[in-house]
Amino acid sequence: MSELAPAFPLAGGALMPIRALSEPAGNSDFSNLWSGQALRLGIERPAAELTRTLAEQALTILGR
Repeated sequence: MSELAPAFPLAGGALMPIRALSEPAGNSDFSNLWSGQALRLGIERPAAELTRTLAEQALTILGR
């Protein structure tokens, strides 16, 4: 990463003027999408599959 990049979370604040114009227009190109340290633990899967898995896990926890 460039040493010129602002430290977290200052980079997000620098984008605020651009986001204020782009997000209401339906453009999320400048939206902050922080992934944190667990980025590499993510698994690519369809939304329907993820929703089913989360629902099954929740129902198991709830004892259903």
